[in-house]
Amino acid sequence: MNNSDVKYDGVGLSLSKRKTALILLAIVLVIFAIIVPLTMVVSVGVGHAVVLVDPISKSISDPILGPTYAIKAPWVSAVDVYYATESYEATVPCFSSDQLEMEIGVLVRWSLTPDKIRDLYNNYPNMNYQKAAIESILEETMRLITKKYTALETIEFRDVVRNEIETTVLEELQTEPSLAGALTRLEFDLKNIGYPEKYTSSIEDKLVAEQQKIQAEFEKEKILVLANATAQEVVIKALGEAEAKVVEANATRQAIELVLESVGQSGNETRIAELYLWVQTLQRIAPEVEILIVGTDGVPVLIPANLGP
Repeated sequence: MNNSDVKYDGVGLSLSKRKTALILLAIVLVIFAIIVPLTMVVSVGVGHAVVLVDPISKSISDPILGPTYAIKAPWVSAVDVYYATESYEATVPCFSSDQLEMEIGVLVRWSLTPDKIRDLYNNYPNMNYQKAAIESILEETMRLITKKYTALETIEFRDVVRNEIETTVLEELQTEPSLAGALTRLEFDLKNIGYPEKYTSSIEDKLVAEQQKIQAEFEKEKILVLANATAQEVVIKALGEAEAKVVEANATRQAIELVLESVGQSGNETRIAELYLWVQTLQRIAPEVEILIVGTDGVPVLIPANLGP
């Protein structure tokens, strides 16, 4: 082997090392280009906020509100917090004072105040404030209130129970120290109070019986009122007929007196009175008769049938 061959091999080896180094550098640059955006650039969406937590300096940044991008050191953690409208809906088992279990459906809505997100994170680093605070306060408050009422009272005073639960739950959530006053636009809706099927059935039967009793009382009152009205009608009618007869009798008496007064003392007063009454009766029986011919001692006399009193 000559010296020229050895020298050529050394140059070739040097070029090979350089190529390898360049390839490794390129790989490192590619990895760096990929890792840097993943570890240093944070995308913050609409309705979201990001809190940057530095474990080395033990510092917590103010929330960065989206939509935007945030730059951080690779070792800094980015905690994403959704601060727009959140909700929690559940059915909470509660007991009345007489130990009847009720299933109460509720819905809670809230938003987070951005300025309070940092304080909220300090109290709940895992941001599990919903389960640890909201759900716990909600269930405990509702159970304390329902224990004050019997099952029947929760039905009879349903609006009172509903309003007390809503007011108390909202007050407790707003004043809870660990929530740091972060809850805003807080709403509570008690959607339903459910009872066991057997209890509901018994209540329905009781209501039906009460309605039937009320209906029976109404019918009884109606019958009594109608009977009283009928009796009053009979009495009024009888009184009316009696008064009418008295009026008619007085009119007839006065008419006969006038007739007798006009004919003078002829000795036929009784006959004239009978004749007058006879004509009056005939007038009622046959009012269509205009003239009546009556014979007296064989002498015909024409008497108008519509002779008045």
